[in-house]
This record gives sequence, structure tokens and C-alpha cells, in this order.
Amino acid sequence: MGFPAIASQAAQAHPALLLLLLGSIPLTLWACKQKRWMWAAGSGAIAGVALLLYVGAPDRTIAPTAASAAPVASGQMDVATTGAADAAAGTKHALAEPGRFSSTVRLHPRFPRDFPIPRVFRLESNSGGIRGGNLTVRFRFRGEASNAVCDLRTLGRKKGWAIEVLAPHRLIFRKDGAIVEAWFSFPARSVVLDIADSQ
Repeated sequence: MGFPAIASQAAQAHPALLLLLLGSIPLTLWACKQKRWMWAAGSGAIAGVALLLYVGAPDRTIAPTAASAAPVASGQMDVATTGAADAAAGTKHALAEPGRFSSTVRLHPRFPRDFPIPRVFRLESNSGGIRGGNLTVRFRFRGEASNAVCDLRTLGRKKGWAIEVLAPHRLIFRKDGAIVEAWFSFPARSVVLDIADSQ
């Protein structure tokens, strides 16, 4: 998926922030040109806050609204019905090609609902077929890589996933016929989940 498609999805997800960002930047430039420094500082601060909120907004869209309060104490976010909220709200995202799903904002509808996602993970990208085929999901994580591996392994066991450790950077999760392979990249602070097609 190219940059125009990603920008289009982000604009559809957060139109008010985008409008605020695009409105405050020209106002800041105009104020600087007119040497109205208080106006420039104020509108520049608004632009900066809008930019930070706009860039950080996808972190919050992973968690479902109904279950967002409960997992905070346990240190994880569960992914419930990711497509149901968008369908109820009437949100439509343009797909790169028919039959494919690719997004940096929300998880694939076929992502295992009970697969644990530690709170330090932030969705970076995911793609796969709408009705079939393998899924690929990439997360970035904060903190130490060994802690991220341990968190994912611990939360997986709590959720009833059987875990096979093939290497310090590679784990395989199995549950009810579903297989999820986790590949960690320690220097990049990222993890790629390969979800095999269960059909």
C-alpha cells in the first residue's frame, strides 16, 4: 500500500485532527510573516499538539472500546471484534486491491480475537486476504526486547496458547488449530506475526 492510500485511511480515521493541523500551519506562517509573534507561538503550539495527537492516534485504535478499561490492570490489550465497530459506525476504508486488507490503523478482521497484545506493542502494519490466505502483522515495541518477548510469552500462556520457543527471537503459538509465528527483530524493536490460513 502506497503513501497516498495510508494518508487517505488516516484522514478518514481522524478528520478533525487533520483539519486542525492543516488550518493551524498556514495561520502560523501568516503570523510569522506579519511579525505577530504571539499569534505565531499560539498557532504553532496548536499545530504541534495536533501533529502529536494525529501521529499517536493509531495507538489507541487497536483497543476495542468495550474492553479498553478491563485489560489495563493486567498489562495487556485484547483484540475483540475489530471490524464490528467500524461496520456499526459506517466507516469504509479503501482497499489497495479487491479481496485484500492492508491497514496501519486497525487490525485485520481475521486476526485471532483472543491472541494477546502487550501494551508496549504498537501496530505498524498488517495485510492479508479478506476471506483467506496468510496474514502478516507488524508491531513496534517500546523498552527492552527481552521484556517484550517475555511479555508476549507470558500473556500467551495466560490465554491458553501453547508456545514453542525455537530461538530467542522466534516463537510459535498454537491454539484450536490456529498457528501464529512471532519473529522478533531486536535492533529494530519490532515483531512480525505470521498467521497461517486455518482453512
